[in-house]
Amino acid sequence: MEPLRINELDMTLAGIFSVQKVLPNESTSWTVDYAIGSTLYRIEGHANNGRPHGTDSDVLLALQTMFFRAGCPIGDRIEVKPTDILRMAGLDTGGRAYVRLREAMLRLAGVRWSMVRSSWNETKQRHSGATSVVGIISELRLVDSGGARQPFEQRQLDERLPIEVIFSPTFADAIRAGLYQILDAELLARLQQAPARSLYRVIQAHRIQADGSLATELTVPMKDWVRACGIDESRADNARRVLALAHASLEEEGYLKGAVFSGRGFSGSVTYQFVSAPQPELAELLIARGVTRPVAESLASDHPERVQPVLGKIDAALSTGWKPRSLPASIVDGIRHPEKWTQGIPEPRSAPRKAAAPRRVPAPEPEPELDVDARSMALTLIKLRLGRPLSPMGLMAFEELTDAQVQAVLAAAKRPAAEALPLLQSLLNSPL
Repeated sequence: MEPLRINELDMTLAGIFSVQKVLPNESTSWTVDYAIGSTLYRIEGHANNGRPHGTDSDVLLALQTMFFRAGCPIGDRIEVKPTDILRMAGLDTGGRAYVRLREAMLRLAGVRWSMVRSSWNETKQRHSGATSVVGIISELRLVDSGGARQPFEQRQLDERLPIEVIFSPTFADAIRAGLYQILDAELLARLQQAPARSLYRVIQAHRIQADGSLATELTVPMKDWVRACGIDESRADNARRVLALAHASLEEEGYLKGAVFSGRGFSGSVTYQFVSAPQPELAELLIARGVTRPVAESLASDHPERVQPVLGKIDAALSTGWKPRSLPASIVDGIRHPEKWTQGIPEPRSAPRKAAAPRRVPAPEPEPELDVDARSMALTLIKLRLGRPLSPMGLMAFEELTDAQVQAVLAAAKRPAAEALPLLQSLLNSPL
C-alpha cells in the first residue's frame, strides 16, 4: 500500500524546517536522502532567501490559523498585521521582532521543494510511489522601508501596515480541510524552545502509518532521522545533544513517555514512546463525520474529553439549519479551540429566533468559525469594493479609527458598491 498523502505535512516530511535553531552552513539549496520505516525519501529543496528554521514554523502555523479563522477566503488570500502574526505565534512584539518577522516571511515565501516518496510494492516486487513539487506561499506583499540601494535583507518591516499573503492552492485546500490541525496548538504553546516545537512536528508527521493511523511507538535510524530533521550531520554527539534537549521538553510536557538512543553514533537508532494513545471509538466518531484519520486520531489522543461534547453541540446546531463551510474543519476547530464554543453554536441567521426579553444593547453572537479580526475583515472588504487597496492616506485614517468606528466601516463595506463607497469616504474622512 502506498503511504497516505497528507499535503499539509509535506514540508515536515521534507525537513523544510530545521530542528536546529540556527543552521550551520545554511544554503539556498540542499538534497537529502533518508528512509523511515519502509518508505524512502529524496528531497531537493530550493530557498531563495535561506532555508526556514527556528521560529519560522511558528509564524507559518499562525498564518494557517488566521487563514482558517478568516473563513478560508476565496483566492487563498489574507491580509494580516505584523503584530497579530507575532501574537498568534506566541512571539515577542518588541525589539527586533519585526525585522525577524520580515526575514521569516521571506524565507517562507521563497522556499520550494520536490519530494520523491516510495515504498516497497509486494505485488510488483519493486518500489513505487510519487513525486511532488510543493511550495507554501504563491505571493507575498509587505510594506517595508529603506533606500532603493539598501541591501535587501536590511530593509525594515512597517509594523503598522498589513501583510498580504496568498497561499499556494494545494496548501490552502489542506487548511480548509482542517489538516493543519493535526498539530496540538496547546502543546506547541507550552514548548518554550523552537527546536522542541520543530521536532514535535517531525515526529507527528512520521508517526502517521500507511493507513493513516498513528503509531504508539516509533523507531527511526539515527542517520536518517538527523537528515529528516535537518540537523547538521558533521558530528554525531552534537546531533544527539540537539535531539536530547528537545526530547526533555517533549517528555516534560507529556507528549513523549520516553525517547531512547541505541547503538553508537549515526549507526544507532532512536525509539519514541508516546504518552497518549488514540481512543479508537472516538476516532471513528470523527471519521464518520468526514475528519481524516490522522487528524481524528490526533484529536482522540490529545483531547479525548472534548470530542463528544463538541459533536453534541454541532449535531444540535445542524438540526436547526446551521450550515458550516466545512463540517470536518468546524469539528476540528471546535475540539482544538473549545473556548470559542462554550456557549454553543448560534442559530443560522435565516432561522427564526425565539422571543427574548428586551436587552439594552442587542449583540448577536458571532459564528465561531468566523472568529476573525474585524479590522482585517474591514480592510479586505474595502479592497474588494475599491478593486485595490486603500490609499496611504486612507490607510492612515483607517488605523486611527476606534473599534466602534471599525464596526461602522465593516457594515458600510458590506453594502452594494454604489452605496458603500460614499459611506466609506464619509466614515474615513480621507481619500480612498
